[in-house]
Amino acid sequence: MKYSTILIQGAMDIEVEHLIKKLQGTENKTITGYEFSIGNINNLKIIVSKTLIGTINATIATTIGILSFKPDIVINQGIAGAHRENIHTGDIIVGERCANINSYSMPKKGKGQKSNSLEWEPDKRAKQVKNADKNLTNEVYKFFKENSTNSVYQGTLGSGDAFNREVDRINWISGKFDSLCEDMESIGVYSACQQFNVPCIGIRIISNNEITDEELDEEQAINLQKMLLDLLKYNI
Repeated sequence: MKYSTILIQGAMDIEVEHLIKKLQGTENKTITGYEFSIGNINNLKIIVSKTLIGTINATIATTIGILSFKPDIVINQGIAGAHRENIHTGDIIVGERCANINSYSMPKKGKGQKSNSLEWEPDKRAKQVKNADKNLTNEVYKFFKENSTNSVYQGTLGSGDAFNREVDRINWISGKFDSLCEDMESIGVYSACQQFNVPCIGIRIISNNEITDEELDEEQAINLQKMLLDLLKYNI
């Protein structure tokens, strides 16, 4: 791998614990409430960051991580819910781009006229899609295509502070944003990295699919971390 210092993020304990266990010479730091574990894997300096859940936490943790550790790249990873009927638990999504799926304008309605989220429209911020580093995206996608036993997709990560469980709503979002899945952190990470001009990539493993009634399987987070350890040996 041509990068020497890599910041790897996950929002929850289950999304980072396996990576932290594999660090050598681990040093733990907590900076304004955000936890970082610094160590080495395959002669690379790895900083594992538990960002906590949500776009605001992810943005703050990414900013702290970049300013404190000066990483060459940022890898945001973890579980996500599928936005397509043909995408299943265990499949991998490589985030070529990321869209803010919770930034809307809505028609004016008076009292008693009821709300209908399918009438909302993405606003200016939602249309400002953030892109991952192109070369990094291509190399990561190539690695997972060659090494994953599940399906691997490259496309748009949908991201926002909601756990969407209504199939009509999920289909509406996917239609508007061309999103393959949704999580609650990626848009904050992509936005912060863009501001600091640090290459980033989002990698998500599907943990559930409301469209096909595939229940939440948080253990998929461990499977992704195991694959990431192999990725760190890969010369990208």
